[in-house]
Amino acid sequence: MSTVNALASLAATPTPATASTNRSAAASAALSTRTASSTVVNLGEQGETSTKALAWENRTHSTSATLMARNMNNDELSTRLSGLGSELLKQVAYDGADFSQSVQQLPASATSDTYALQVSPAKISQHGMGDNQISLNIMTASGIKVELKLDASDNGIAVEAHSSGKLNDAERKALGKLSEAFQKSIDGLSENPPRIDLAGLTQFDSHALAAVDLKGQIKIDAKDTQRLEFHADSMGRTLSFNGPAGTASIAVDLSKPASWGSKAQQAAALDHYLQQIDQAATRGLGRGAIIGMFKQGFSALNSDYGSGPVAPQGIALNQQDHALTTGLADFNASFAQTEEFPNPARSTEKDSFAYELAQKTSIGGGSQLDRSISQQQSSHLKARYHAPIRADAKLALDLSPNSQNYHYVTIDDAASSQTEIAYHKGVLAKATLDMQASQSTRTLRYSLGKLQDDHTTPAGKRSSRDLLTTLEPERTGHDPLSETEQAQMLAKLHPQILLQQNPDALSASPLP
Repeated sequence: MSTVNALASLAATPTPATASTNRSAAASAALSTRTASSTVVNLGEQGETSTKALAWENRTHSTSATLMARNMNNDELSTRLSGLGSELLKQVAYDGADFSQSVQQLPASATSDTYALQVSPAKISQHGMGDNQISLNIMTASGIKVELKLDASDNGIAVEAHSSGKLNDAERKALGKLSEAFQKSIDGLSENPPRIDLAGLTQFDSHALAAVDLKGQIKIDAKDTQRLEFHADSMGRTLSFNGPAGTASIAVDLSKPASWGSKAQQAAALDHYLQQIDQAATRGLGRGAIIGMFKQGFSALNSDYGSGPVAPQGIALNQQDHALTTGLADFNASFAQTEEFPNPARSTEKDSFAYELAQKTSIGGGSQLDRSISQQQSSHLKARYHAPIRADAKLALDLSPNSQNYHYVTIDDAASSQTEIAYHKGVLAKATLDMQASQSTRTLRYSLGKLQDDHTTPAGKRSSRDLLTTLEPERTGHDPLSETEQAQMLAKLHPQILLQQNPDALSASPLP
């Protein structure tokens, strides 16, 4: 049989068993067969003499099944779920009906008649058996749980969707808007190296949906699997992933929207943090896909925060307060690349890279006139790596003494920044900024496998500043700032309060 030729004539007579049939007559053609007793479809490209024989779990017609049939013709496992996540979520949004289907490629020697008699639909099921597995769970604001699961293996694909209740129009519309974002997350994770594309899933309609959870495992090669877990609701976002490149964990706290700055301020702070990550990677010789994946995940979770919950303390920050804070929501983030042991002559020496980044904000006080704000930023880098003694030399470590000429470097850096603001009866009573950064570089130099030198280079600076007179120069007898002058001063001040990992940056960027 041929999907294109033999089954095309059946497209005009869709089965009315499911509402999704009415959305796609092509889906009916992809799953129909010549005889009512067969569960087998042969799929092939027009003009090709060879086809792939497929057995289906059931006869339910849908556009998702059409895509499954198309994707089974793809040789690459990474493309087996192409388009399926988006279509399945749309199917739930538009049709509101549960759906389950799986398809399996038959052995090359099988014929439709004999295989249909030997294999029952239950045995054809591929659910939970794929090397690539994706699940999306969405909780609506009314308490309905929508579950989607997708599986793909070398010889089969399975999808299923279930809703615990009847969705209203607003919930269906909100689900439909997430369909493309869901597919982007699947496509990114299926790439090699993987890419984290989750920004769209954070932008759900919080009036209709309460939470979004994504889990995935994607086979990278014969021995490695990339795993990911993501959660988002009105109070926070979390992401963790691990794979051949390393591990990462990111948590963003959305419970204090009063501390969030403007979109422009958030973008500037995010860009600064991404630069800090790049600087750490350069200093610690971080490498591999884990750095890019971490930056992608960190950016996604710190994209548009939405409106956020109402601040329980009822305290708002003014323009001056925002200038002394980053504008981002609080977070804890870390990643570590997979350790390597490149020197067979010294098995205890490893190449490693681990980085942590965090922010914590506290807003207190009995009222708007007697409020206090405290914000801490911190980072920590630990790395080890092998390097050639000469910059123009190439490192090629083996068991021979002649290869054992190298530097073994250990990096241990830490940085922090703390802003304190306080008001008493509406008057600014405190505004301080404390920053510090330390670096430690230990270098072991080996020649012909023997330790020749062990040297540690420390570096560090600390800066403590009282900002009262900067913000209010009239305290020292100068003219008070006009509105324009104050806006200009705050615009210059904000970049200076952002975390600096390099000790030299503390003196190189003096406060205005």
